[in-house]
Formats: sequence, structure tokens, C-alpha cells
Amino acid sequence: MKNTDPCPCGSSQLYKNCCGRYLEAGAYPLDAESLMRSRYTAYTLNRTDYLKKTWHPDTCPALDTESLQSTRWLRLDVIQHKPGLKNAIVEFKAYYQTEQGEQAMHEVSTFKKLKNRWVYVDAQK
Repeated sequence: MKNTDPCPCGSSQLYKNCCGRYLEAGAYPLDAESLMRSRYTAYTLNRTDYLKKTWHPDTCPALDTESLQSTRWLRLDVIQHKPGLKNAIVEFKAYYQTEQGEQAMHEVSTFKKLKNRWVYVDAQK
């Protein structure tokens, strides 16, 4: 991904001004929506290092790099963001391509501030 490419998260910004700040430059997202968008971008770029770094240690699974590489992510729609000081929720739809055609993953995600940084915890049931 070039810094001058549009960011995969759908923000209409350049990668370097959006998720590239987090994935390449080491900045930390200041809110849960920015973290969720950067995690989507990490999925599109197969960046398991970033996914692990931004996942709560109590809920982070072993990530299968091979299955990440086989998924072609198409776009992200953020439906809502419910911010909070220590906990937040982001609802989104992430679209991807399979042999059966375009599919969508609809999730309501829980985020938590841990050591003054936002991390992904899990999907609400």
C-alpha cells in the first residue's frame, strides 16, 4: 500500500493521513472507531502484527495468517459508534468476496481502554 493510495477503511482520506498513521508510523488511535477502521485496514493488508497489538490480551485468539490472506475485503460501512471514556461500541458491516459472491460480516464490537490505549475486546452476542 502506498501512502498516497486511498485508505481501505473508506474514510475518503489518503492511507498516510488515516490508518497509515497507526499501521506504519506507530501512532495510537484516539477513539474506538479509529481503532476499528485501522483494524479493518490491517485485515485488508494481512497485518497480523497490528491485529495482535490492538486485541485485548484476554480475548486474542491465535490468528491464522493463511486464512487472512485468502479473504479479499471489499469495503467497510460504519453504522454507529457509541463512545465512552473507558468502554466503547462500534457497529459495522465489512464486505468481502467469496466464491459464492459478495458477503457481509455485521458486527457490534466492544472496545476497552487498556493502559491508556484502545483495544478490541470482542463481538457482542
